[in-house]
Amino acid sequence: MWHHDENAHSFKLMNLVVEIRQFRNGDLPALADVWVQHWSALGPPPPVSTAIIEQSVLSRTFFDAQHLLVAVHDDHVQGWCHFAPDVYQPSTAILSAICFTAEGLESCDQLLSTAETLIAESGFDRIVVGPLRDEISGYAGLAPLGHGIGVSVNDTRVSSLLSRQSYTGGQNVVRMTANTNPFRMPVDRQWMQLQRSTRMQVEQWIPADPRHASAMAHLDVEHHELVDHRSDEVLASLSIWLSDPDAQVMNCSQAILDLGQIHHRAKLESAESFLIGSVIQLLANRRVFTIETAVDQDCSELIEQLAKLNFQSSERGQRWGKLLA
Repeated sequence: MWHHDENAHSFKLMNLVVEIRQFRNGDLPALADVWVQHWSALGPPPPVSTAIIEQSVLSRTFFDAQHLLVAVHDDHVQGWCHFAPDVYQPSTAILSAICFTAEGLESCDQLLSTAETLIAESGFDRIVVGPLRDEISGYAGLAPLGHGIGVSVNDTRVSSLLSRQSYTGGQNVVRMTANTNPFRMPVDRQWMQLQRSTRMQVEQWIPADPRHASAMAHLDVEHHELVDHRSDEVLASLSIWLSDPDAQVMNCSQAILDLGQIHHRAKLESAESFLIGSVIQLLANRRVFTIETAVDQDCSELIEQLAKLNFQSSERGQRWGKLLA
């Protein structure tokens, strides 16, 4: 059972009394319902159920019920938000989720303001909003977030909320998606040579860090390497995130391409491009039909290289941030 704090805040909005309080066990079905309603306003309803929300977020060993706030009117949850520490930047909190129903539009400002107060009281001095290439919050693969692109530009209600609350838009990100079937490797002389002189090897990878391992528990992570036949030198490596068939937080027909440190140099080496194409060809035989990755918008060369491998821009997002006084 999860713990909860009975402290709550009430606001009177247009003659409606809305309570902002911490998560309680009985709220779980409402969390899934609000999530589906929020995203249904932007597109097809995401295939997210109570069990999926629980598996993705609430069952994590690091989940703290005090970090999940709900907005309630007349015993109905109209919105919720969830934050967690950024393990890579200890003074920063990540607001991984904020979602609300149409009725919750009236209380979303108060929901966010209450979260900010709690975050400041918890010792953080900065907030960033939206999962980005998430591997520490548990939201990776949860529809429709996928790899995580911050806040989708299509989610104008959240963008408007953040703008009203003095958040600043920062890092711009592109979701790039490729179909694995049909897929043919482009004709490239270097790649043809690599095809004859290298082999692929793959192993299951489990993070050693407990926080990281827990956040990725609903995914099977495969580490792929391209190895030179003669020297046994590793020429390229990357990771693929697949759905754990038992958890099924992410659709089993989808995969996430983790480019790792490639983002820091913003381009692919020839061997890396070849390895990505080779992995895509194998995924179709495993009934994985789409693969996505998240790329910083200013990495124009990397985006062009992925486009040659049939990746297309499918959505744009932005990471918002705010310094707390």
